[in-house]
Amino acid sequence: MKIEIIYPVRTKQALQRSRIIKYARLPFLLAAYLCPVFNLYFGGNAWSVVVLWALWMVWTLMLSPDLVEYNRISQTIKTVEYTCVLMILIDVLLTPGWAVDVVFIVCFSSLILTAALFFSDLRKQRQNMLPMLLFIAISIAASIVGLTLWKGTNLWPAMLAGVLALALALACYSVLGRDFLLEFKKRFHTK
Repeated sequence: MKIEIIYPVRTKQALQRSRIIKYARLPFLLAAYLCPVFNLYFGGNAWSVVVLWALWMVWTLMLSPDLVEYNRISQTIKTVEYTCVLMILIDVLLTPGWAVDVVFIVCFSSLILTAALFFSDLRKQRQNMLPMLLFIAISIAASIVGLTLWKGTNLWPAMLAGVLALALALACYSVLGRDFLLEFKKRFHTK
């Protein structure tokens, strides 16, 4: 018996993407190398960390996206998480004092967006429930940490994000019912 291995024909879009990645790799690596060098040479704040994270964001979100979990919910959540880390880095390293409120407002807004994406096509998006549930858990944990540790006067963004995350988790459970627990069993392989 002779086995013939046939690979799928690469599309024009895949060829263009590989060319873009090939030509973009050198400028990205050069910028990633030169930014810390310039930052150390000229001194000052650690702006190169912010630039390196922004380069990482552009590379992973636009040039080399996920191959397995590439759906609209998980990509939205990944973009929001990377953006929140970028805002925290800017706050800690460059201009302090504003990111806590803004991160919770972005988290609140993205919870609304992911809920709209999830409930707009529930039958198809049911398999993408795990990234959303992880984002809900991260939002609840961040809200609890923010409410307990933040000494600022405006606690409403953290409280609002936590309440919305809990409400979204309850909405998922009420809409999916028994399937909610079955999805957990599928994802975590429990008995």
